[in-house]
Amino acid sequence: MTSGCGRLVGCVHAVRVHSRRRQRVQDLPVAGPVQLVWVKRRWFRDRARCPRGTFSQVTDQVPALARSTARLCQALLTAAVLSGRAASEVAHAQRVSCWLVASMLTAAADLLTDPDDVGVRRLGVDKHRDRSVRFFREPDGGWRRYEPWMTTLVDADTGRVLGVVDGRDSAGVGGGLPARSQAWRDAVELVAIDPSVAFRKALREHLPAAAVSVDAFHLAKLANDMVTAVRQRVTPGGQGSPRTARGPGLGQPAAAAARGKHAQLPGAGPAQGHPAQRRPHR
Repeated sequence: MTSGCGRLVGCVHAVRVHSRRRQRVQDLPVAGPVQLVWVKRRWFRDRARCPRGTFSQVTDQVPALARSTARLCQALLTAAVLSGRAASEVAHAQRVSCWLVASMLTAAADLLTDPDDVGVRRLGVDKHRDRSVRFFREPDGGWRRYEPWMTTLVDADTGRVLGVVDGRDSAGVGGGLPARSQAWRDAVELVAIDPSVAFRKALREHLPAAAVSVDAFHLAKLANDMVTAVRQRVTPGGQGSPRTARGPGLGQPAAAAARGKHAQLPGAGPAQGHPAQRRPHR
């Protein structure tokens, strides 16, 4: 905790208390919501050279003019940036205002450098649909269908978003890559994409020296889809309803399997009751 004004070198000590006030500070929840109240003291200046008459206490977690702790701000930033959650969702989960989350994102964005100044060795390209289909009226009175698709370019090593382009075709990706410098494009060694022919076409044109691979998510999805397709093909009745119970026989219903259970036991004699299954009389 610091009791200096922070504007004059050596002004780090104070003796006389000017006043005290209670300040509510937003903090991270601990087994539920936390109400943090700080009884903050305001001090008189004791040096004639100090440009301020009074000043308040500050800490590393609660800087001057702050109403939220630094750990809460960092948690909001991590949830919104690294986890990819919406700002409104993060604000609702942490019980803070959307304005606070937006201000943290704006402050973090101001510290980011130009993407052209950061070399990227592994590039990630993926499409995303942010909302449902929209229809817009043309000037001639007709309606035009609009697919709100966008393509995101990210640094696969750090997860940093490098750019967002409209559409999910080769024109969108092909329009975003030429905007980068030639040195930036030459530094890309590997590009991870989903199984998209449009992406492959744009990369072959603008990043011919980079290797192209399928990202881990879509690779696992393709493997799971293949296992499901093979299982449904080799299993009799696999395309039927999953609610249909099957017995031990291939495609044999459970009721029929139960009726023929005794006949399938080793050493069991023929069932009595049907004339064709009775032993002949001697």
